[in-house]
Amino acid sequence: MPSQPLTWQVDIRDGLVIVTVDGTIDAQSGPALYRALTHCLTGEPDAVLVELSGATVADAEAAKTLALVPRQAVSWPGTPVLLCVPDPPAARTIKEQSGESLPLFDTVADAVSTLTAHHDVVSELLLPVPGTPRRARDLVTEACLRWDLPHLIAHGTLTASELVSNAVVHARTVMTLQVRLRPQYLYIAVFDGASARPVRSRGRPGADTPGGRGLHLVELVSARWGSEPQDDGKVVWAAFAVSPSA
Repeated sequence: MPSQPLTWQVDIRDGLVIVTVDGTIDAQSGPALYRALTHCLTGEPDAVLVELSGATVADAEAAKTLALVPRQAVSWPGTPVLLCVPDPPAARTIKEQSGESLPLFDTVADAVSTLTAHHDVVSELLLPVPGTPRRARDLVTEACLRWDLPHLIAHGTLTASELVSNAVVHARTVMTLQVRLRPQYLYIAVFDGASARPVRSRGRPGADTPGGRGLHLVELVSARWGSEPQDDGKVVWAAFAVSPSA
């Protein structure tokens, strides 16, 4: 069967992004679809649902491309990416290439039924002033206690303090601290107005200097961390497993 041109339509409904894909997903068209799906994550929707009933998965490489998107989304921003694949052979190929337990659904309605009603978020606009790291620590402590996650307070407050201190010293812009609870991870993120990406310091800087403990400590205490460009700056984030055994 000849390849059909790959197209997709993006719709937003009640905080959900639904991407309806038609045509052939193969080694040539797959990367463009991957970029489109990862771009959908930048708006941090409640979920991204990929409807593939009109699509053909041409080969294993294309299936691997599809399986990468949900895996990346778990890292940041923790948005569920749910693949709706009614075709059994295509579903098997995607499962084989995912290398892990990747949930697949027959319809968008089936996928939506598995989603929780909402995700808890604490967010506050902060100024680039010396007292801001203390306020960040207080916000993280309050959020962890509200969500019954006392075991994450120590590492969460350390991380919030470091990320905010870096923004105060280097970005020097108004910032937003966001603490977000997802099913698997607690995310702590700082959005600022500077485009320069953070650089992890070398050696062991002094603990009494702003940001002195360094991003190497954030890496040490978190499950993962990173930074992503935004239209008006960047976000620097860290994720912590909700379950102590995860």
